[in-house]
Amino acid sequence: MKTRSRYAPALVAGLLFIPGCGGEKAHRAGRPASVEARLLTARMETVPSVLEVPGTVQPRERVSLSSQINGFVHNVRVRSGDTVTSGQVLVTLDSREAESQKAAAQAAVREAQEALAEAAKAEQMIMSQRDAARANARLAEDTLSRYQKLFEARSVSPQELDEMRARRAAAAAELAARETAVSSAQSRIRQVEAKIAQANAQLQRAEVTVSWTVVKAPAAGKVVQRLVDQGTAIFPGSPLLVLESLSAPQVVADLPSRQAGILKAGLVVRVLAEAGTPLQGRVTEIVPVSDAGSHTVRFKVDIHDHVPLRSGSFARVLIPMGERQALLLPRSAVRETGQLTGIFIADSASTARFRLVRTAPFDDERVEVLSGLEAGERVVLGAGPEIADGVALEIRS
Repeated sequence: MKTRSRYAPALVAGLLFIPGCGGEKAHRAGRPASVEARLLTARMETVPSVLEVPGTVQPRERVSLSSQINGFVHNVRVRSGDTVTSGQVLVTLDSREAESQKAAAQAAVREAQEALAEAAKAEQMIMSQRDAARANARLAEDTLSRYQKLFEARSVSPQELDEMRARRAAAAAELAARETAVSSAQSRIRQVEAKIAQANAQLQRAEVTVSWTVVKAPAAGKVVQRLVDQGTAIFPGSPLLVLESLSAPQVVADLPSRQAGILKAGLVVRVLAEAGTPLQGRVTEIVPVSDAGSHTVRFKVDIHDHVPLRSGSFARVLIPMGERQALLLPRSAVRETGQLTGIFIADSASTARFRLVRTAPFDDERVEVLSGLEAGERVVLGAGPEIADGVALEIRS
């Protein structure tokens, strides 16, 4: 990690070898005695000070799809790099055993339902018999009551009264037996209903097992790893595919614990990735615990711009730390020749002088001059091929 700062101007020995060394030679080379040019006076500007932190691009979501059953891979319908939609079938597994378990569970449900129907019919029959026994018992009770009144009037004999008592007792016993039979029938129904619930649970479990034989994409994404092929033996937990989300990526970075105080959720930062152009991001997650080994705090940055970045690629997070002074120039003022980067300045005699500088990207239109230029010096803007070291300049406003 480093904090950008302005370097003192450097002495560059290679200046002696820059082409062009005077107006006389320019005439001999066919160049005009003077060239029109626009100048910019270099001035220090107040710019945000940033702390540069290395990070890694990663997707917001990374899903590893694994097998839930034993068996074999029947078919793999995608390859690495394929884009998939939510619910798309990706892999099918051997489903013969799961289907047989489902069929057995369905048969158990049907058997239990048939048993319930039979038990319900038996209950209805027994309840009818109980109702008949109840009516018979009431009749026997009423008949006994009448016989007792007749016996008191000496209209029936004691033997006839005893017979009525015996009939009432028999009717009561029959009613009790029928009541017991009804209770048994109702208990049987409850047992069968419990078996149906158990069979349905087994069927649901079997259906879940069958569903595990078809692996679908949980969300839209891209296949980044294909780990099995047709015929591969699998077990519960065997990895099949790895998917990454298609939404804007994140950058994960680590900051020394002593500097973690500058991090805040929602902090706007800049990210420099492979795309080259600075991207805007926002700190969305800060791990509250410092790593004991590296003494760093991990944080995540969501990138707002939907720029395709490779997962795992290197990125730099620029965290604002206040303000600083910097020399900024338009990119059009910088000339790159091979591995040399330089600018043309106008001296006191309005003569072009080539100066090697060290620069760093600042934004889309400007660069920061780290060394080789002082504030107050005049810089040639848009220096074309007609401008060379030693050429006289005709200053345009």
